[in-house]
Amino acid sequence: MTPDNQLDLRSQHPNFQLFLDINENESERVRKNYLCDLDVKYGESPLQTLDIFPSNSPNSPILLFIHGGYWRALDKRSYSFVAEPFVKNNITTCIVNYRLIPTVDMKTVLNDIEASIRWIQKEAAKYNGNSNKIILCGHSAGGHLALMTYLMNEHLRPNIHAICSLSGIFDLAPIKGSYLNKVLQLNQDDVENYSVSNKDLSNLKCPVLLSVGSNETNFFIEESKKLYTENRLKAPIIYYEYLELNHYQIAHKLGQEDSYLVSFILEKIKKDHNKE
Repeated sequence: MTPDNQLDLRSQHPNFQLFLDINENESERVRKNYLCDLDVKYGESPLQTLDIFPSNSPNSPILLFIHGGYWRALDKRSYSFVAEPFVKNNITTCIVNYRLIPTVDMKTVLNDIEASIRWIQKEAAKYNGNSNKIILCGHSAGGHLALMTYLMNEHLRPNIHAICSLSGIFDLAPIKGSYLNKVLQLNQDDVENYSVSNKDLSNLKCPVLLSVGSNETNFFIEESKKLYTENRLKAPIIYYEYLELNHYQIAHKLGQEDSYLVSFILEKIKKDHNKE
């Protein structure tokens, strides 16, 4: 199997539309059943927006979810379902959009994520959030953006209490060498500057969960497994493989209260609360 085949997920999972429909239907249900403030602007671009699901309790932790789509596609509206288990547990949840490549470059995408966090911190109290208690979570390209945002922004680190990366992409070199680069136009500087895999992960001071599904392509499994293996002795990293789940299905676990992914985040928040 060539790298291109491993990255072309729709050809690997011909029933991909079934999983995307679940995203849409569940997200519509959550928007109808929970208080939310949609398309809130954190910048001037139409894609610099957030969907915010406030906690019912003041001074609650804040979870920021970053969607995937190879940095060039998809939209926050398909991921409202992520909010349900967290809002039920008094966590303000924000689903973020960001400008997409090729309209902007990778640096600008990362700047958007930082800008969204800064905006959330400034406006946190309005949405019952605590600006000093942030959890970053992302799927696929979003998993990359979550980790890189932490590593690139030292001023944000004290306020980020956990990171959850689902099916993340951490080495940009294979992406640069694939069919995806016709759109992404990554150069060698991008690979060196924005790959997680070549960074000093001893800078990670908060728990990080790397999770993949056993039915994903080897590329995605090895991305998380290798990052964990190479850094587990110098950073608080956990690796968790979901049996029989593919790249699309694992995202659904973040919307299920009884899942390991949600439990990881809730347990971290509980420990932080007990320390206070």
